[in-house]
Amino acid sequence: PPQGVQISDDTGPVKNELTSAYAEGASITLTCLANGGKPLPRVTWKRDGTSITNETQYFPERRKSQSVLRVEKLMRSHLLAMHSCEVSNSVQSPPLIVRVAIEMYLRPLEVKLLGQNEPLSAGRRIDIVCRCRGSRPPATITWWKVSILEYLE
Repeated sequence: PPQGVQISDDTGPVKNELTSAYAEGASITLTCLANGGKPLPRVTWKRDGTSITNETQYFPERRKSQSVLRVEKLMRSHLLAMHSCEVSNSVQSPPLIVRVAIEMYLRPLEVKLLGQNEPLSAGRRIDIVCRCRGSRPPATITWWKVSILEYLE
């Protein structure tokens, strides 16, 4: 049987079953590398239990085989979706399985200003709330005071 399995992303080996964080819309390459085994094992990628690629590259001189999974454009549905790499060289023994989830940064889905929609007047206090939803990690909201002259230029 294979002696070990290692998953890597674009930044290096994956630790604690979680990739580095990727921005929504970015691409990611996951590589599953199997060491040893005779014959060299077949390497298969699955997402949520469904096979998504079984293209295996073999390197007999190094006693390794691997499969590369590339996602061209990450979407919200990829956030923490469980991917597994299954390595097997025999129908008699169960495959080695290593799992990984994709960590992502998500931009806000919505930004709203909440408050009274009434005319402003000098010297009168008004509370305005900026509410943001759908971002990961939670958005940092910053207020800027801009004069109307700066805005019109």
